[in-house]
Parts: sequence; structure tokens; C-alpha cells
Amino acid sequence: MLPAAPKLLTVAETATLLRVSKPTVYRWAASGYLPSIQYGQPRVEGESRRGGAIRIPSSAVQELLDLATEEVA
Repeated sequence: MLPAAPKLLTVAETATLLRVSKPTVYRWAASGYLPSIQYGQPRVEGESRRGGAIRIPSSAVQELLDLATEEVA
């Protein structure tokens, strides 16, 4: 039996939950600050359209929210 798949969030859902902009989520994902899963067609150099899709595990978002709560308290 396969293990349960983690719940994955879109960039827009993640931005809403963290109360940041979508470009911030993309930047955090690219830098590794926010773990992400990228799948689909990679972006072709020189093309203006985006490649693939990014999903963020909900557990990573929860960890950031918990960290922010600890800093406030």
C-alpha cells in the first residue's frame, strides 16, 4: 500500500495563507527557503512563458506559520 500523499498547495494558496505576494513565494521557492516541488515542462531559455508548475507542501507552510507564531510570542 502506498503512503498518503502530502497535501500540496498552489503558489496563490500559499501566498494567501502566508499573507505575502505570489512573487515572494516564487522567490522563496527558487532560493530554497520554502521547500517546493516543480514538475512539468522546464522553462526554455529565451521564452517568455513560464515552464512547469510549482506546488508547496502544506507541512512547509505550517512550519513557517508556526515559526512566525513563536517569534511573536
